[in-house]
Amino acid sequence: MEKEAWVVAVEDGEVRLRYMRHGACRHCGACFVLGKGPGEEEVILPENQLDLRKGDRVAVGLPSTSLLKASFLVYTIPLIFFFLGYLAGAKISAALIGTAAEEAGGMIGGVLALVLTYWGLHYYDRRLRKSSRYQPQVIRIVERATQDYIE
Repeated sequence: MEKEAWVVAVEDGEVRLRYMRHGACRHCGACFVLGKGPGEEEVILPENQLDLRKGDRVAVGLPSTSLLKASFLVYTIPLIFFFLGYLAGAKISAALIGTAAEEAGGMIGGVLALVLTYWGLHYYDRRLRKSSRYQPQVIRIVERATQDYIE
């Protein structure tokens, strides 16, 4: 997954990038819910690995393996734990209360497992944020800035 951006500033080894949201994203309205206006978005990367200069146009993205792992964590793990929680809740409620409450116990167990899974992923996400594997990276320079633009 790649997105083009422009280098706005390079200071103390940090790179500030600005990119335009693509057409499909521009009209969804989610940016207003998140408190951001439509149009431009800024990202700060901690390292200047490719000797970037102000005005360079670059491609920014995540490594595909990191994107697949993150997608697996967010979509598949909660679904698996929901089903396991449903089965465990149904078995426990059938054993304690009887077969009449099996369905309700399963739903309660499934929802409880889902909430606990998202809670656990939230705290695991804090640890992953520090890892450079899950941070956006400048993949390549699309176009170097001309000397007139650099100032």
